[in-house]
Amino acid sequence: MIDWSRCGFKLCGEAGTVQEALHLLDTVKPHLLLTDIRMPGMLGTDLASIVSHYHPEVMILFFSGFRDFSYAQSAIRAHAFGYLTKPIDADKVHETLLKVKAELDQRCMDEQGVKHQTVILRDMVLRRIALGDDSLENQIRVSALMQIKRDDPCYCAVLTFERHNLSEGARLLLANCGAVPFQLSARQYGLGFRQIERDLALLGRLAASIAETADEVTLSVGCVHRGAEGFGQSLREALDAQGVLFTSMDSIRIYHPFDIETASWLASVKISALHEALLDKQPQSLETALEKIRHAAASSMPSLFSLRYLAFMLDALLVSDTRFPSESPLRALWRQETHSVSEWLDAFSRELCALQAIAAQNPDTMLPAAVQTVLSTIHDRYAEPLSISVVAELLHMNAAYLGQLFRRHTGETFHQKLLTTRISHACVLLRQTTRPIGEIASDVGFHDVDYFSQQFRGRVGMSPFMFRNAEAMWKGDNLAKHQ
Repeated sequence: MIDWSRCGFKLCGEAGTVQEALHLLDTVKPHLLLTDIRMPGMLGTDLASIVSHYHPEVMILFFSGFRDFSYAQSAIRAHAFGYLTKPIDADKVHETLLKVKAELDQRCMDEQGVKHQTVILRDMVLRRIALGDDSLENQIRVSALMQIKRDDPCYCAVLTFERHNLSEGARLLLANCGAVPFQLSARQYGLGFRQIERDLALLGRLAASIAETADEVTLSVGCVHRGAEGFGQSLREALDAQGVLFTSMDSIRIYHPFDIETASWLASVKISALHEALLDKQPQSLETALEKIRHAAASSMPSLFSLRYLAFMLDALLVSDTRFPSESPLRALWRQETHSVSEWLDAFSRELCALQAIAAQNPDTMLPAAVQTVLSTIHDRYAEPLSISVVAELLHMNAAYLGQLFRRHTGETFHQKLLTTRISHACVLLRQTTRPIGEIASDVGFHDVDYFSQQFRGRVGMSPFMFRNAEAMWKGDNLAKHQ
């Protein structure tokens, strides 16, 4: 009598007894149950009470020849959607089924809406965790959103897409790799795993599969920790491994913290002397400094991680010097691990010789007076809310023209140079003081500590917290050697 398809349903089972009905409910998991009131062994209202308790998502319709009001009351108590009396009217049945379908459709839309809102909230909370917000409130949210209990083992992986946003093929792979995917930025995604060991083989296959979709991706992974706090720690480790704090295993970057071995190596090579030799116009000074580094490497046999960290530290010293390119070639030496020790030292020597030649050809005195004024203003007033318009007004120049002139001679926009200068001064304060990171951010011109952390990681290759820890370890190692 019922045209199920016209009403938007498909009949998925029939039961002759209550026991059969309960078995089908557990196995078929229907959306709608139609039942009589009087049946052998149990009343339909009792069945409905059981269903509403164990399967609250199932909607219930009663068909009965009994018009007794007590039965209707029992149906209401059992949370029935409708109570139709016999003889059955086909139009009335179809009308009721269409109402049931409308209710189920609305539930589905509501569930999807809640799911979408949950995803938005989860991504927002995890972005704050990534920036270092380990407040108790955020940990509680992470625990609920990621379903991580206090002692649950977990770890994170991070994927950064260099040139393109996430393709549909890559999105599908992330959704089916056994982890909870979340979005950190337009081109950066995280994966949350709840496992006692890192599945590096799975991550390797994932990276290879994404590479086949023509997306250039960097995949890094943090250590295994426990609970919501550990989840945040692993996420930040995976992000730091996107910069300099990593060792490679095939296509995966595995988080590697700054260690005593690296601190000892940096103390032995004397980065300040290497920096001075690089600025010396005489090539012999740099050649001598590089030869000392080769001898030190031959005797102490540093790891590739320690060598890369040397390039990272030297790059940090050059970042605010206008005599060098804004995109330093040293960046490739500390962001990648594709050389043996001897090959890396050869590449390092070539890049430094090239940088020395560039510095000799581009002294600050060759810059136009207006550009030098902009640079000195940034240097002196970096903590203020500066803009190219403010400086142009001081020089009585057109702001657009001054901005173009500055970029042509420095290779950076005014805003990029201002951010670089602020980050450079923040590095000094992180090295030399124990003041809170929020205060340091404010002192160098950042009014939002989250934005400061994001910009710091993007330019330095690690979080301010990890930078301070590494500097403290290096300083402690140097003091121990001096004593």
